[in-house]
Amino acid sequence: MFIDPLPEDKATGLVKDCYQKIRHSLDSPSLPVFFTYIGPFEEYLVYITDQLTVNLDEQSFKRNIGEIRLEIVGSIRKILKKPDSTQKWISLYKHSPSFYNFQKDLLLVSLINVKLACIFLALREAIKGWAVAAKKLPERTKFESGSPKVKFTREDFLFDYPLPDNVRNTHESSISLAPQNKSVVKRDTFGLEKNLLVEYLKYCRDDITGYMKKDYFWILRVRLEQTLLASLTLFPHLIYSPYNVIYKLTEKYENFYELLYLLYEQFPTLAVQRLILSAYMIIDN
Repeated sequence: MFIDPLPEDKATGLVKDCYQKIRHSLDSPSLPVFFTYIGPFEEYLVYITDQLTVNLDEQSFKRNIGEIRLEIVGSIRKILKKPDSTQKWISLYKHSPSFYNFQKDLLLVSLINVKLACIFLALREAIKGWAVAAKKLPERTKFESGSPKVKFTREDFLFDYPLPDNVRNTHESSISLAPQNKSVVKRDTFGLEKNLLVEYLKYCRDDITGYMKKDYFWILRVRLEQTLLASLTLFPHLIYSPYNVIYKLTEKYENFYELLYLLYEQFPTLAVQRLILSAYMIIDN
């Protein structure tokens, strides 16, 4: 058993309304994939949406989160240096209009990802103790060593880039392909506009995947998490989501415990790693 995510284009009723509210409050052109795993639990999604959006919409929160983004992005870029292959690619294309435009988009993406990291760290803190409390839950939950097996692809979370509509189809069909023939791309202006971002994403994805094998990457992630945890006081309104409330709202679903597992164990880590990638992709002008 595992959670079957509910994408925005398949959502209806209250779930669709919540998706739109969250996306609007995040100032994101698309719904971050995290919420598609909460969507199947309609009652909890409705419960938490208002708590999230009332914070995200506050001007004081927006201002403070912008300052945190600058600090975090600077820290990430100092530690994770781009290898020669990526630097060479950047030098070839950094003066093109397409590259300039999506670099501007990356500033917005990194801001969205700071917000997401704060959201899921706040939710984790709100439900601390769930693994212990899970032992008191009904037998039908069938926990296995305290960690249910949830089927999802880590890459779907880390490399879920909120692309503009005119690029999204190209991204989805090309991101897993080998680097394209640059001589072909350079002769085709229309193709260049659509393919530069896809190719740059692949370079950065490969770089970050390599960094994940290094101890200093995980030290960086922990330090960033500590910085973000300290910033949770910037939420102007309380995020209240203890495990007993989640249980009450989701107990009718047989796999409700998988939602708890994602919220506590997976989403906070994935959100911080996603933030690292988006910050890594930003280059100096």
